[in-house]
Amino acid sequence: DPHRWLAETKWLCEEVKERESKEKKLRRYLLQSQEQLKHFTQIKEAEHQSLFKHMKKQEKLLEEVHREKR
Repeated sequence: DPHRWLAETKWLCEEVKERESKEKKLRRYLLQSQEQLKHFTQIKEAEHQSLFKHMKKQEKLLEEVHREKR
């Protein structure tokens, strides 16, 4: 039946379009999430470096205080 075949073909085309649209949205969301993760990772790394520098500074100050006491 040509009418049934045409209807099914149209329905399948709509299904494909809908799935492609969902896939595009999911890929976009994935890329955004990856970028956010990269950004937050960079921020955390910078915080760690800053804390490490601060700790080193505090160690030096502590050593100076100990030297002065002796």
